[in-house]
Amino acid sequence: MTVAEARSTRPQRVRRPKQLKLRGAISTCILAARQRGGGSPARAGIQIGPTMQTIRSAALLGALLAVSAGCKSDSSNELFSASLWNPFDFKPLFAVDQEPIRIAVVSDDQSVWDVRAWWDLRDKTPWMEFCSALAGYARRPVQVVQLKPFQVAAQMTSGRLDFAMLSAAQLEEMRADADVANVIAYADAQDRTGLVVASAKSDITSVADIADQRFAFGPRGDPVLHYGAAKLLDDAGVPLERIQRELVPIAALQYHISSFEAAKEIVYGLTPVGVILRSEYDRYPDTGGQLIPTSFSKDQLRVLGETAPVNFGPFVAASAANPDLVESVRMFLITAAAKRPQVTDSLGIAAFNGVDDTGHKTP
Repeated sequence: MTVAEARSTRPQRVRRPKQLKLRGAISTCILAARQRGGGSPARAGIQIGPTMQTIRSAALLGALLAVSAGCKSDSSNELFSASLWNPFDFKPLFAVDQEPIRIAVVSDDQSVWDVRAWWDLRDKTPWMEFCSALAGYARRPVQVVQLKPFQVAAQMTSGRLDFAMLSAAQLEEMRADADVANVIAYADAQDRTGLVVASAKSDITSVADIADQRFAFGPRGDPVLHYGAAKLLDDAGVPLERIQRELVPIAALQYHISSFEAAKEIVYGLTPVGVILRSEYDRYPDTGGQLIPTSFSKDQLRVLGETAPVNFGPFVAASAANPDLVESVRMFLITAAAKRPQVTDSLGIAAFNGVDDTGHKTP
């Protein structure tokens, strides 16, 4: 049998609807390329051949042309338009190159609010919930930057910085040099602190004794049961590098979903020390704690220290900031506790309160 006869007797492949659609899409993009390039498809970088390999190559090049040259909406103002890559015309939250809202976190030394003190990079930062919620609300990216007090005024004057969260003392210091910011909200402190406690059965009698021990933290990112406790340890000369890590997950600190679970691990588990909420400890009876049903008593624990309350005051806007942006952020802040409690909870504050015309906090 000759080659020609073999080819003539080969079963003919039925062209499927999917292949027809593919060829139709290729033809559409080739036509668009002709209209754009004013010439043949070859001038647009598309080669037409009889084999399926050439057809596949043409499909790829045609799809690229559809996005960049010929198959997109006439509206140049749209961030994304309907195309082969985006058939449902989805709109992004914000443009990739959009200028972020910049907010300064001011600290004179390393503290729980210092960007350099976010010890475990796998954990969320104290500002993650805040940034995420504000970005969704304002439809712009949000960037938190670490600055020294003297840098805030200069960056607000230059227009690079939009907002800053300060203490009352830091605000007065900044205004002594230049009045470049206006208070738009005040943060109300939350009556919530943690106690670093050790099992009464352990030999741990001070914070210094915690070095090289396993430590029961509360939830990751909690301003009191994680960052507050870590700050207390660091101030006492026990950095997190001196805390014994867990085997599973590898090299991680020990976190618990609540103060109750941390207390259970300290009293009845294998971790001799950790942090619990002061409010829960105050409700414990003096004696009588038991494993089943689980309860705790004060005689089962030894108090070693108390975390400092989260304390920051005015949230300020640069005088040169866009008024519409300032009003949008102000509304976000004063409604956060009611509409987005995860924001205020993650910061360890009760709420943001507005200000009157004189810049004083409203009730």
